[in-house]
Amino acid sequence: MRTEKDRKIRQIITNIVIIILVLIGTYMTMTYRSAWMEFQMRGIMCLRYFTVQSNIFAGVVALIALFYQGKTTKVLKLMSATATGLTFAVVAFFLGPMYGYHRMYKNANLYFHLIVPLIAMIDFILLTDVPKKMKWKILSAMLTVLYGIGYILNILINGKGGRYPNNNDFYFFLRWGWGVAIVIFTVIILLSFGIACLLSWLNSKAAARTTKIRDQEEQNGTS
Repeated sequence: MRTEKDRKIRQIITNIVIIILVLIGTYMTMTYRSAWMEFQMRGIMCLRYFTVQSNIFAGVVALIALFYQGKTTKVLKLMSATATGLTFAVVAFFLGPMYGYHRMYKNANLYFHLIVPLIAMIDFILLTDVPKKMKWKILSAMLTVLYGIGYILNILINGKGGRYPNNNDFYFFLRWGWGVAIVIFTVIILLSFGIACLLSWLNSKAAARTTKIRDQEEQNGTS
């Protein structure tokens, strides 16, 4: 019969794997061993990308989860799964078809665009026992809100900057003007919230299925 101990062991293994992969991906990114120049910067400048930030956040959350399990950790798990899930979705359904998956999943981007996001989402869906509250889903989407605010404020204060990679509009959101940029940010925020809702729903389904299996096993054991 599946036990709580088994789930905790799987959680420990998953958290360790996430931490290791994030460290590898971060090292490759900062030493410029990763992808193609259009989506890559060397050294600390790579930290300006949401992809890098979300994956490092997932690594930090996994590290916290190794030593502390509580409601706060569970909320952080949803937040990290949502943030990396957004990266996964944007690459899988938009950037991948546009620029080619062989580019978007190359070297460090293989970890940050695909492997870590998938593990983080699976970890949340199957291994995290989370009470469902709307405020947690909204909180998970707030990471993209904060990033968007920082992105816009940087441009307003420092201007667009020079040519890439010395520009502040490094995602080129303002290429079509502020109106289009605001629409893009709005869509990204809504997508992030939608991912949080989807992950929570899948988590509920997985928990219900696990409970059903456990009840059946207990009934078979007593019959």
